[in-house]
Amino acid sequence: MNLVDLLRASAEKHGQRPAVTDVESGRALTYDALAREAERVAAFLVAHGVEQGQRVALLAPNGLGYLPAAFGLLATGACLTPIALNLAPPEIAKVVKEIDVNACLTWRGAEALPGGSARATITEGACEGFGFQWIDRRASAPGAFGRLNPAFVRFTSGTTADSKGVVISHEATVARVEASDRVLAFTPEDRILWVLPLAYHFAVTITAYVRAGAHVLLCPDSLPATLVRAIRQFDASVLYASPLHFGRLGNLAPTGPLKSLRVALSTSAPITAAVMDRFAALYGVAVAQAYGIIEAGLPCINLPSDGLPTRSVGRPVPGYEVAAFDDAGLRLRTHSLGEVGIRGDGLFSAYYAPWRLREQVTRDGWFLTGDIGRLDEMGALYLEGRKKAVIFVAGVKFFPEEVEECLNQFSGVKESRVFGHAHHRLGQVPLAEIVLDSAAVDFEALKAHCARNLAPYKVPLQITAVKEIARTASGKILRRPTPNDLPTPSDRP
Repeated sequence: MNLVDLLRASAEKHGQRPAVTDVESGRALTYDALAREAERVAAFLVAHGVEQGQRVALLAPNGLGYLPAAFGLLATGACLTPIALNLAPPEIAKVVKEIDVNACLTWRGAEALPGGSARATITEGACEGFGFQWIDRRASAPGAFGRLNPAFVRFTSGTTADSKGVVISHEATVARVEASDRVLAFTPEDRILWVLPLAYHFAVTITAYVRAGAHVLLCPDSLPATLVRAIRQFDASVLYASPLHFGRLGNLAPTGPLKSLRVALSTSAPITAAVMDRFAALYGVAVAQAYGIIEAGLPCINLPSDGLPTRSVGRPVPGYEVAAFDDAGLRLRTHSLGEVGIRGDGLFSAYYAPWRLREQVTRDGWFLTGDIGRLDEMGALYLEGRKKAVIFVAGVKFFPEEVEECLNQFSGVKESRVFGHAHHRLGQVPLAEIVLDSAAVDFEALKAHCARNLAPYKVPLQITAVKEIARTASGKILRRPTPNDLPTPSDRP
């Protein structure tokens, strides 16, 4: 099994239909052309010695060349290791080292990676100017790697700890696509406006669109006015975006409903009810949610038509089971809060660094996600926070999300980030950062608002105004400490 087989099947069925369009430039590829371009890339890589099972990094922006580059790389039997463009050189070097990357395929605007061979360049087609270089041709993977039929090694977002490479097989990717599509029901008539980084989201979503013969609309400019204009211009039927995008879209002046949208799907991070309500009021489209996790795909989806509470991330999609477990590993009853576990055919195959097979990580087939949540009597999942992000004050624990919800309700606060800071007597104390949408926020009134609505130990010791909230590349709030997370001397307890 190879994912490029899905592209070839769609090229046979939908050859002359558009597969991908760059909204900014207007350049497009039909399914026939996309399949041909992928084969061109595959032939180029094979000619330069790429072999099955090698780890080949792909460093490229959201553009027309990304899809043929990715499918072409997969067609060689190599394992795709996507690298995000926003990573700093030391972070790229870490990925290359920890995943034993053999070679790299980079877009025309990227510099050659240090320590590699001279670059060979693709001279024609959609990937014209892309360069290939060997980094360590002889680097070997763990012995079990090749037997997994690996399609991707993708780093986790690292919200609370160091990232680690997640190995996903071709078979697991197909299982994820089939499971999510039984709920989202993509068709060749769908036009998906795409704004998320392909380096983080290609594995399941783009594969799902290609399998369905849908039309992917790449929008490199993610400014909210540009997104609305593109939706109207191309009659987009699906908007797949992060809470950050939906929040920005909800802050625009009214321009009327987006009548072409049948699904507005939020993923990659929790979304607040306020953001969902503003978007729905402004555009006449209710926001759906998907619980996305790299180790499992999209195990839960909540469509407005399901009739579930909007705060829920939905029921498990077909092919998955979801449950909550206590610290002893016992499965909890309905409405009991515990660590979310997932079981299904779409689970990852291994962690690359350090190497651990899925069977060494899971418990009776259950992958424990690190998310804390509960299930209701309808089987819908509610997420409350991250296990590692829990803040402990004098032995009492709470989640930063509940404090952020309180802060975000205050007039003039656009968004917030709450995190724990070490304290010699209390263990931790909560600190907060806020982004303002008004210069007239009364900080004393904000602290009083928190004191009225939160237990004393949950009230942030310090509230700091910042220009933007620290996030991962996929849009999640960054929970691990950053250099700016220390209180000022006058505020230290």
